[in-house]
Amino acid sequence: MKCVQCGKENAPDARFCVQCGAVLDPAVLEEAGPPEDRAAYGGFWVRVGAYLLDAVIIGVPQVAAQTLISPETMVARGPDDPVPPAEATWFLVNVVVAWLYWAGMHSSRYQATLGKMVFGLRVVDFNGDRITFLRATGRHFATILSGLILMIGYIMVAFTRRRQALHDLIANTLVVRKEWLR
Repeated sequence: MKCVQCGKENAPDARFCVQCGAVLDPAVLEEAGPPEDRAAYGGFWVRVGAYLLDAVIIGVPQVAAQTLISPETMVARGPDDPVPPAEATWFLVNVVVAWLYWAGMHSSRYQATLGKMVFGLRVVDFNGDRITFLRATGRHFATILSGLILMIGYIMVAFTRRRQALHDLIANTLVVRKEWLR
């Protein structure tokens, strides 16, 4: 069995890597809970990259649809101008689409958005299992709080032991590298 941490070949029945000590046996992972090795989790910059990719994947079709269907809502207006009903409708549509994308993908069998998949990340609970749509919904809307406090909720990823953002702590989730789930 090959170690996903260091690449060392180990005996087929090995529970731990002979070179680096990483857990090889999935049964040991179930007993031990989440790994203590910070390398098993998605770090700050890889999560930023995944988010930016997701923003393009979801944002470009949203802007294209809005431009084609309701181009009058794409015009800049002054801060004192009233919000037209069509613009308010598009805002709500965009909020719902984003919620369904992020919560739906995180709770799907893929356990990740398209951006996270590209970067080899998965969103899991503390047992490494798929999260429910309800938990994914709570996590998604908790990202608002992560951003409202001067982005400190996101920056926490760089400093917490399991690289959790504030919304991960609120939802009791982890963002792990997919190698940990094998």
